Amino acid sequence: MTQATTHRQFEPGTTGWLVDDLEDPEIQWLWSEGRFELVDGVLAKMAPQGFGGINPLSRIRRLVERHLDATNQRGYFHNEVDLLLRPSRVARPDMIFLTPEQSKQQEQLERERDRGANRYHPVYVAPTLLVESINVGHEYHDRVTKREWYAEFGVPHYWLLTAHERSLVCLVLDGGSYVEESSGREGATIHSRAFGGIDLPLADLWSSR
Repeated sequence: MTQATTHRQFEPGTTGWLVDDLEDPEIQWLWSEGRFELVDGVLAKMAPQGFGGINPLSRIRRLVERHLDATNQRGYFHNEVDLLLRPSRVARPDMIFLTPEQSKQQEQLERERDRGANRYHPVYVAPTLLVESINVGHEYHDRVTKREWYAEFGVPHYWLLTAHERSLVCLVLDGGSYVEESSGREGATIHSRAFGGIDLPLADLWSSR
């Protein structure tokens, strides 16, 4: 008699979760259908992306891409991909940027881990830039918890977009922790050392055009 395979109960708030649990096809399907993270072993449901933050996030991407084209740099943006920080900690940032070298490193790690097309494969490398769009009521998770996570993981640049405040904060990794290199609101122009130095006119983020 064949014994039926048992699955973990996919219930937000339950504990003891590890990235290996996401290899289960049924769990992987449920995970991919929603917005979830592993927060130190706890299955956590993320807040839905606020509509007001979608366009400003896309405009940050365009600003950076225009700068990259003008300075002959290359790389790739990815939205809402899983980032493996440790076995019990999987984040889903709103947007990350990988250089061509980082993308090759990711591909190599997938091959080493035998991650075929049908298997679960998060991002294993620390991206050059990570952007989180902060939702009302979830400020602490992005501004405090994830700030510690991404610094520990070695992400050089962490930007926090708060569309309902019309603000952007640029953090840079310094000695294992983040320091604020620039911030502004409304129509200010701020500067980040990312990508060899980039000016960010914030008025472009809130434009209705």
